[in-house]
Amino acid sequence: MLGTTLRGRYKIVSKLGQGGFGETYLAEDMDLPRNPDCVVKRFKPQLTNPHALQQAMRLFDTEADVLYRLGNHEQIPRLLAHFEESQEFYLVQEYVQGNDLSTELKAGQQWSEEKVITFLQEILKILEFVHQQNVIHRDIKPANLIRRTADGKLFLIDFGAVKEIGTLMVNNQERTVAVGTPGYMPSEQYHGQPQLCSDIYAVGIIGIQALTGISPLKLSKDPKTLDIIWRNQAAVSPQLADILDQMVKYHFAERYQSAPIVLQALAKLTINHHNQWSKIKKPALALMVLAMIFSVAVLVVPRLQQIFSSTSQESSSLKVYEDTVYGIKIKYPQTWSIQEIGQNNTNTTDIAKFLAPAKKVTQLYRSDITIEIENLKQTISLDEYTSSKVNEITQFLTDAKIDESRLTQLANHPAHEVVYSGKEDKYTVKRKAVWTLINNKAYIITYAAEESQYDDLAKTAEQVINSLEIH
Repeated sequence: MLGTTLRGRYKIVSKLGQGGFGETYLAEDMDLPRNPDCVVKRFKPQLTNPHALQQAMRLFDTEADVLYRLGNHEQIPRLLAHFEESQEFYLVQEYVQGNDLSTELKAGQQWSEEKVITFLQEILKILEFVHQQNVIHRDIKPANLIRRTADGKLFLIDFGAVKEIGTLMVNNQERTVAVGTPGYMPSEQYHGQPQLCSDIYAVGIIGIQALTGISPLKLSKDPKTLDIIWRNQAAVSPQLADILDQMVKYHFAERYQSAPIVLQALAKLTINHHNQWSKIKKPALALMVLAMIFSVAVLVVPRLQQIFSSTSQESSSLKVYEDTVYGIKIKYPQTWSIQEIGQNNTNTTDIAKFLAPAKKVTQLYRSDITIEIENLKQTISLDEYTSSKVNEITQFLTDAKIDESRLTQLANHPAHEVVYSGKEDKYTVKRKAVWTLINNKAYIITYAAEESQYDDLAKTAEQVINSLEIH
């Protein structure tokens, strides 16, 4: 290949590497001024199995399609060409001059906490863009992160293993070939069911590797939870350790569900030796701070009193609603009205809706709590059901944003809680949905309110949800 010119344009200069599906070369673009460097990937899998060959070709074509759709993100190499020549397939990309991250992650060398936070924020911002295109990378690892020599920016490369969310079935029955790298690949991806948070897992693993100086395959795991044990190997604040732990939870439903949520958590971190307030010694400035606190208190305390007073009044007197047909019993505020729905929509039955009183006559969207029961066609786990619900939310709700996702209890059964928001008509609605699975049925209770009013009745809603009994 060396010295060959493809399409009369791309002159092969040197070989960069070789993988299971082909070879990668450095080339010069002879059609452009100064003959800029580019990367040429030749699809040449060493495979004889027809099914495996077809899978390899699909991955190669998918990489080209995804790179084209990802467009001109400044930290993803651009696709320059994709063609066939002499019955061989080629992909041409922008060349990023630099070294991959594995050269920086040397065994025994530990990064500072500030450096790890900066790294996480940079990669998660790229990942946020990738996930917005409904794409899972599936092979995030140090070798696929290039630090450009010119400015130190990190680039995410090698999209040959991507999975498009659009091909995932809601019931999670479709399974994909397990693609990824041991140590950076979570369990659900190994079993052919990658999620958006599978990429978040990989980024978290790299963060832990940077802090500890230990390869992921050498880290211990808790024998009961299978979660990674690493805190004793690094000097790290509890706040950052908590974030990393949630990024790499063994069960994907317990992880952060999107890159923006992790970025929000990182933004709230306070590192002690960067805390400028601890260095304040000037009395005048201290007095100014006290004055500001007093001013805020004057404004906020009356509002808090109003909220707590309202909440106390709401929760002090509760009525009982019981549906013997569906085995449901729940308590709700006397001031709320109730709609007994009993409406069947395909496999889901809407049992009842509890409506909070409108604060104003002109209020169009009223806060409410609904109870639903979904008949499941087959036995699935809580994790699998949660994955399908989260996928449903992110795919079909306009401007969907997952704020929180965690394991909990509902009516003394293992359950999952998701707090999320999105656009409905002209409103931004925020919801807390809690579900549990009993005898091939999903019991779902949801509190919904306009985002600006969500906190006003959040405590009351929590009390109502916790009162649910299922017989």
